[in-house]
Amino acid sequence: MIDALALRLDRPVRILVAFLAGGLLTTITIGILLVRGFENWSFAAGSRPPANPTLFIALGTLSLVAAYFVSRARPAKPEPKGPSAAERLVARGVPLAFAAGIILNIVPGTFPFIAMLDIAQLDVETGTQVATIVVFYLIMFAFTEIPIVAFLIAPAWTKTATRRVNEWLDRNGRRLVALVLAVVGAYLVVRGLVTALD
Repeated sequence: MIDALALRLDRPVRILVAFLAGGLLTTITIGILLVRGFENWSFAAGSRPPANPTLFIALGTLSLVAAYFVSRARPAKPEPKGPSAAERLVARGVPLAFAAGIILNIVPGTFPFIAMLDIAQLDVETGTQVATIVVFYLIMFAFTEIPIVAFLIAPAWTKTATRRVNEWLDRNGRRLVALVLAVVGAYLVVRGLVTALD
């Protein structure tokens, strides 16, 4: 949604870059703090198995429950509505797009949480840890980075493609979220069980 909104503005690349910078600054900072915190917890550092399987099973179960409720929720009747507060922030210019990138990424999701736990368990130097966190979040933000590059190469095509993707997400987003939650949940439960048996 942020991509589609930004691409309707006069200077979309600046808006998207500001949003990306705010998001990366927040997620990388929180990622480093999480990794440092995990290193000091007995369930994450220096234990065998390397992490408490109960944590994986609990997070996996929560993801599966969330997937169930998302899949069972009745789709809301389409009503004309204005942009969200975050989208209005992005539309107001570069500084507020940067602020939106920070605000929308303060709370890490399940997948980044587990990724930071895994990074904390790596037996590597601090610099390598930080580089791994940066690469992880660069991949996580691909849906913002790709439109930036695409707009610089083919602006008209990018606007059309982004509109089509957002229309597809409007129709299928709920099912997609439920599927991702179910896959992540199943992975975490299986990982927890395997870890418990090791």
